[in-house]
Amino acid sequence: MVNEPLEKNPTWIWILFMVPVLGIVLSCQPVIAMDASPNSDMIIQCDVPGRIIEAGETAEFDLIVTNNGPEIYRKLWFETFDGKRLDWKMRFEDESGEINRLSLKNGGSKNITFIADTSSDTPPGEYTVRLHIGDGWYWLYLTISRSHKGEKGTLELKVVDTDGEKVKGATIDLIPEKISTKAQRLMSAADGSISALVADGTYTLKITKPGYITIEKKEVIIKGGITTNAGTIMLEKTLFAADLVVKSPIITTSVGKKPVYDMVIKNTGKSDDTFRLSTQGTPEGWYIRFREGASDSSDISELFLKSGEDKSLVIEAIPPYGVQTGDYNFTVCAESSETEYSQDLTVKIRGNYDLKVYTEKYRYEVNRGDAVTFPLTVTNGGNAGPLTNVNVDISAPDGWKAEIIPKTVASIPPGEKNVISIKVIPPANIVASEYKISTKVSSDQTEKSDEFHILVKEQSMVAGAGILVLGLVGGGVFYMFRKYKRR
Repeated sequence: MVNEPLEKNPTWIWILFMVPVLGIVLSCQPVIAMDASPNSDMIIQCDVPGRIIEAGETAEFDLIVTNNGPEIYRKLWFETFDGKRLDWKMRFEDESGEINRLSLKNGGSKNITFIADTSSDTPPGEYTVRLHIGDGWYWLYLTISRSHKGEKGTLELKVVDTDGEKVKGATIDLIPEKISTKAQRLMSAADGSISALVADGTYTLKITKPGYITIEKKEVIIKGGITTNAGTIMLEKTLFAADLVVKSPIITTSVGKKPVYDMVIKNTGKSDDTFRLSTQGTPEGWYIRFREGASDSSDISELFLKSGEDKSLVIEAIPPYGVQTGDYNFTVCAESSETEYSQDLTVKIRGNYDLKVYTEKYRYEVNRGDAVTFPLTVTNGGNAGPLTNVNVDISAPDGWKAEIIPKTVASIPPGEKNVISIKVIPPANIVASEYKISTKVSSDQTEKSDEFHILVKEQSMVAGAGILVLGLVGGGVFYMFRKYKRR
């Protein structure tokens, strides 16, 4: 046989070229070629190899692994081929927890789970993961339908004590794993629960409350757009502890009033205890006292409470005579066998607005057809500040007229007064009688109403004419009687 030149045999050239190309294609496109290793002793099966979730959620794949070969250790591992950085936490687990090796007898099978914790900033799209158990492999498919990049997650938890009682006011400090993430502080509600938006990240939760032993919960992962339930956190009571709660620690009142606070002391410790009551930083001239109730006149200086017992008290703050307006602060304290508990209180003293309105007398007389003029005095009897935009309105029966001079007063300082002239004109044809007139004085701060009476009389000429007529009529009757009495 004569060897022909290579270029005269194009079929061999084509074969030599395509073999390595096909090898590269097959090695780079295993997803298209097949989903599991065909010739391995380790057979991996999964009823649902593809799942659709949102970014930040967890996907679980239930696997059945069968060994058709010798009983040897098989290493478990995984790899991705998407060319994207997946900040996911993936692992194999069985009923006992996380695993990384398997050893099965020939013909034996085992159910395990592959778990993929996705990150909340994963872009939407399809992602593939190839699992390896020994020389066997299997492809899984995970589709992200929605990303939560830049969103905050929701942290939920509940704080209780060892007796199962809800713990109100426990402080939860969120200490981030990354220095760039801002720390956050939360507080449990009345039912011991917490639900708050928290930035994406991994945190250590530090739970503290006076009277309880501080505990920490590590590696709490918060994912954007996802609710993380940190479960129920149980706090253990210390030997001596108490809760001191004032219902309204800031009270606003006026000069001359005595603010009263409602306080509750609860012995939250394991042991009975005595609490000594006192105050700190009391303003000069003030007197603070503790009482069992608003009607109780005796002062209390200390309390004995059994473990779990609470007591309601009244705190009365008595200001000195002539106290000025302003804010006054002081602290109430309850000292136990080990710790002193305190609560800051504030009294806001505000002045009062007292608008006073009066006239010289409350009954005036006027002849029908005439007018009556009288002064109306408006006084600022308060101490809170000037009365501004003071207006006077008159309410009278129909047909009456009223003139007010001036109609408006711009300002009346505390302790000063302003006299306003009121002119009232009844109708000319009015019936003589007594009529009621009402005044309303209003300002930007307050208002005051008052009333007085107007007695309308007949004019004196009319009255004289009436008397004269009566006299003439009487005289006529007398004359006629004398003239005709004998007939």
